[in-house]
Amino acid sequence: MNDEQRFGRRIEHLLSESTADLDGAVLARLREARVAAVKARKRSRFDLLPHRLDWHLLGPLLRPALGAALVLAVFAAGGYLNGEHTMARRGEVEMALLADDLPIDAYLDQGFRAWLEHDSPS
Repeated sequence: MNDEQRFGRRIEHLLSESTADLDGAVLARLREARVAAVKARKRSRFDLLPHRLDWHLLGPLLRPALGAALVLAVFAAGGYLNGEHTMARRGEVEMALLADDLPIDAYLDQGFRAWLEHDSPS
């Protein structure tokens, strides 16, 4: 038995002791309130559309879904950043091609490419 259970048993014992001094009408009202509270608790636990989230019941179900959503978000962010980096690099290459004195068609010529690979001094 853990500390919470011991504490609950002690409270139950103290409350039960103090009921000996109460009259019958008060005891009947307390019994009715207790029965109503237990019914409400059972009804809300198995309700299909609960008004509040019960994390003890939903936690094990939501944890894998939240983990998968986090992994998906990381991959989406990585893909977005990679795309932005690629677009920036392409922009730099295009700016260099447009700013160069050499016409763009020269870069498409296979003979020019062979000359750059073999005969270029740089």
